[in-house]
Amino acid sequence: MRNQLPVRSTQFSFPLSKFAIALLCCCAFSIEPLFAQEVDWAYHGHDQSNTRYQNIDQINPSNVSQLKLAWSFTGSTAYPVSPEMTPIVVDGVMYITGLNNDVYALNPTTGKQIWHYIPSDMPAPSTLISNNENKGVVYGQGLIFAGRRDANLVALNPKTGAVVWKTLVDADAAIDGAGITIAPQYIVASGGTVPEVLVSVSTGDFGVRGHMDAYNPATGKLLWRFYTQEPASWGGAQLVGGSVWQTPTFDPTLNMVLFGVGNPAVDYLAAERPGANLYTCSMVAIDATTGELQWFFQMVHHDMWDFDSAQPVVLFNWNGVPAIYGTTKAGYSFILDRASGESLFPYEEVAVPPTPANATFQHPWPTQPVSSIESLAPHQVEPWSVPPGAVAVPQFTPPSPTLSVFQPNMQAGYRWAPAAYSPRTHMIYSHGIYLPWVEQVEDNYDLNVPNCTAKAAHAFILCGVAQDYTTTQGVGSGVFGAINTLTGKVAWSIPMLTSVPASGMTVAGDLVFFADATGLMYAASAATGEILWVFDALTVPGAAGAKSTGPAVYEIGGVEYVTQELGGTSFVKGNALVAFALPAAVAAAAEKSAAGKARVK
Repeated sequence: MRNQLPVRSTQFSFPLSKFAIALLCCCAFSIEPLFAQEVDWAYHGHDQSNTRYQNIDQINPSNVSQLKLAWSFTGSTAYPVSPEMTPIVVDGVMYITGLNNDVYALNPTTGKQIWHYIPSDMPAPSTLISNNENKGVVYGQGLIFAGRRDANLVALNPKTGAVVWKTLVDADAAIDGAGITIAPQYIVASGGTVPEVLVSVSTGDFGVRGHMDAYNPATGKLLWRFYTQEPASWGGAQLVGGSVWQTPTFDPTLNMVLFGVGNPAVDYLAAERPGANLYTCSMVAIDATTGELQWFFQMVHHDMWDFDSAQPVVLFNWNGVPAIYGTTKAGYSFILDRASGESLFPYEEVAVPPTPANATFQHPWPTQPVSSIESLAPHQVEPWSVPPGAVAVPQFTPPSPTLSVFQPNMQAGYRWAPAAYSPRTHMIYSHGIYLPWVEQVEDNYDLNVPNCTAKAAHAFILCGVAQDYTTTQGVGSGVFGAINTLTGKVAWSIPMLTSVPASGMTVAGDLVFFADATGLMYAASAATGEILWVFDALTVPGAAGAKSTGPAVYEIGGVEYVTQELGGTSFVKGNALVAFALPAAVAAAAEKSAAGKARVK
């Protein structure tokens, strides 16, 4: 069943009848004088801080109900790669990634294709081990930079799409399945001899050793590499996992690259890696010129639940202090001083539940950090989520031979869909997920079983585990909401009752935009969460549910556009990029353009 329109939040009540009238009424409104300004969306997260905040107000709470579809674009649907990208718009051109690590250049006012890069030298998607997602590209030094599933970073000519250079970022990719799913980042480091393109490999769950790299944008030469594992904290285990799943941030004043690190491998079974397993499930800061560690803050110790830092970290100023915001799938968020890595909100190292005798092989860490910042994600299992023969267990209980139900888990809490930050409201906008997960893990992990290696996360049957069982239980749900960063309290939330939030959020002026897994796109008041506009994407050919890093907002020729990838979820399949604008703004821009052409004649 499609998700019903969430017309109620914790802060307001908005009758459905009133909303319908607002949508149907052709109320008169005015557009401010249009100036032919260009407002880019130049980075994956809009800026190098990943704020996903655009400071423009042509579309605002008074007129957003008039927002209409301006254009849509559907590329190839032949390959099984999730289109999780956010477009970038630079110098009047939009750049997006497609379903086979291909790249398109589009006219951002019409969606018309300008060029299409097809990686003809890449192995067939069905032969690649790496995760089948791609989150976009970045522009810098007159080039477009894109990562591919075969672990190659490519630089493209922005006018033609021709390959300028290609660099393999993991020499073992053909063996361990390393691939690139993130949108690269472009920076100019202090004291560096050249600018840098930052990129990382994913697929740590399959045995890849995570690392963050910097490359020369002109040549593709490696400048430095930072491995996301500290060997002394792994108990002599193979150093695998620790993927950086999301685009890093950059603080030019501190000359720091800051990012979140994913979970250690193997998932669920931590017997072979006693210790804290640094720097997994951490926020990390490194020197942008040398790649040397500056500080780290581990949000989950010795992770055995796949509680990785899946969301991109966000940089902002907190009461005048340069701060960083990070989360994990454990459902907690932390705000740190980004110069020192010290927490700006109290948190407690809480003792974990007593370890049953049959789970001591997991070597659980004695405490876990619990933040005082209120969470958008539930931390308890509802009774209806417990199947026969299973028990609901407290958070941080080690997975064991006992059939146990966990919430949060690897599919819940704060997952990968990005958060946004508004300096107007001082709020973080994010999702929170409820999706109970059933786990059962035996202590008979046998590396001598054929086809079994420490690189085979999620595949315990191959490794001789007698009763491995990992699955979701019941119908997933969640919220889109806002947290006041000054108080640490939830400001408002909007329930998603029949689907799991799978799209990022974006703030433009006083509005926050997001979409759900059923194909509904929303605009809400950034201050209160009041829903002001809803669009049914299933009315657009090829469009589907939203599983993307979220909308981009830009302005071309005096017209503000909102774009969203609606590429399909388990709920609704498809592939389309949709763009919205105010009809009055489009008409005024067209009239101004026509008048200009007449004057030229």
